Amino acid sequence: MATFWIYDYTCSLHQEWAFLLRSRWSKVKCLYVVARYVPFLLFAGHLYMNLIPNENSDKCQLLNNICSCFSLISVFCSECFFVLRTYALWNHNKFVLATMVTTFLVSPVPSMHPELV
Repeated sequence: MATFWIYDYTCSLHQEWAFLLRSRWSKVKCLYVVARYVPFLLFAGHLYMNLIPNENSDKCQLLNNICSCFSLISVFCSECFFVLRTYALWNHNKFVLATMVTTFLVSPVPSMHPELV
């Protein structure tokens, strides 16, 4: 799977950067760039954690925390980008936006409070 992922990035990188550099910068464009390229940092962090032997538990915990932060950033940006795209595809329907944002905000509650489920 990683081979196809890297192949896709490699084939489209030149066109993507040409498009990104020509268009104006906006919040959505920054969200796209973060959602698209943070997984590389996450992948590098996981490779480092799994392939480099480390006897220091503090350093290992720090690396794990960094990878967890990159994971959260990646998922959050990807979900926000999904909500924005869906909202645009539904012709800026306020009901669809309200439903998706409510679902997006309420979804973590069961994991924080399992007694509510």
